[in-house]
Amino acid sequence: MKVLFVASEMTPLAKVGGLGDVMGSLPKALVQIGIETSVIIPLYEQIDRIKWRLKRLGGINVGQENTIIYYTEIPAGDTGKVRIFLIENRRYLSRGPIYFDRTAFMNSRKELERFLFFSRAVFEFVRRRDFFQPDIVHCNDWHSGALVVMLQNQNSNFKNQNLKTVFTIHNLANQGAFGGRNLMEEGIENADMVTTVSPSYAKEILTKKFGEGLENLLRRRDRKKELAGILNGIDYEFWPLAKRDKLVFQKKIGLKQDIRSPIFGFVARLTSQKGVNLIIPLVRKLVEENGAQFVFLGQGEVDYEKNLLKLGRDYRDLICTKIGFDEKLAHDIYAQSDFFLMPSIFEPSGLGQMISMRYGTIPIVRATGGLRDSVRHLKTGFVFEKANPGALFDAIKLALRYFNHPAKMKKMIKNCQNQDFSWNKSAKKYRKLYEA
Repeated sequence: MKVLFVASEMTPLAKVGGLGDVMGSLPKALVQIGIETSVIIPLYEQIDRIKWRLKRLGGINVGQENTIIYYTEIPAGDTGKVRIFLIENRRYLSRGPIYFDRTAFMNSRKELERFLFFSRAVFEFVRRRDFFQPDIVHCNDWHSGALVVMLQNQNSNFKNQNLKTVFTIHNLANQGAFGGRNLMEEGIENADMVTTVSPSYAKEILTKKFGEGLENLLRRRDRKKELAGILNGIDYEFWPLAKRDKLVFQKKIGLKQDIRSPIFGFVARLTSQKGVNLIIPLVRKLVEENGAQFVFLGQGEVDYEKNLLKLGRDYRDLICTKIGFDEKLAHDIYAQSDFFLMPSIFEPSGLGQMISMRYGTIPIVRATGGLRDSVRHLKTGFVFEKANPGALFDAIKLALRYFNHPAKMKKMIKNCQNQDFSWNKSAKKYRKLYEA
């Protein structure tokens, strides 16, 4: 069986969020269980193209203009036996950042045109390349929603006329909707099978609260048993075990060195979805009354960035704020904090809670989506229900009581470290879905 993943990002070549992590790890896990797997993404400006020789694929007519596209292949031996193809086009794909908005949400015609072009380029790649004919094209999020429609409408033109499509929803709120067109909706409507990234999120998106206007369409797919939720995993090779040393970590990021100070870590896009607005009102009180320390890493909405930077300035030896993305610092935050904050308003899967548990950093999460599916209250973390600062504050206060009770803390840390969130189990579920 041959599966081609189509996505907008992939670790380590081009990463903004969790989608990149999934594309960097799920295909490798599928190869390990006998599925021939490839991934195709744009050859962005940030990717070093000197290493690989570009090959001309051909032209695509855009309006009155014939635009040339190129592709290259990264040898499978360098990528865990996963074949990786990169599509290059100077006008649409290979200039500028991966996404044009700091929140990674689609807010411009320019970005819509980029990924419409990408879908057309991938369609031509599959149609013209005799050396690679997939059985399944697995599209991911709105960026490849248009490709699903193209493949379904033109399937008879392919050598493999039984080619099937899977469409995975990683974040239903980001739909690629512009000018009366909705690429997320197109993918959901036309794919042979629709999946999302946790069982709980698959149920939540059937409701008006989380369905983002597409709940009726999703209910139809669900009634036909054409919607499934499979929890994401993490690549443990990418997150190697690290020695915990709080004092070294505090010194490294400029915090007061004190083994008795609880450190709360946060790594995420700075958007309301991630519950940043629940955290900010609590920070001063927790710092001043409980001696808490905080480390914030992320970028997104300007107001959140400003608020977190101000907290960092006001409490220079107790709060560290880094705007942007820093892979090494992210590793340190996951591995060296005492608690990891994920108070998301909604969270399709979430990877941060899985990564933090890998290192014995205890997650504090809201009961939604993949957080609900992966964290057990008072066993492997602290789970709260209501999406308001008061509910988060109660969860943090409970966590602080555990922090001051070494035996309870030690037991929970061990429980976290004993969890298995490798891709093995989920990869087998995908194989079963592909076979069906």
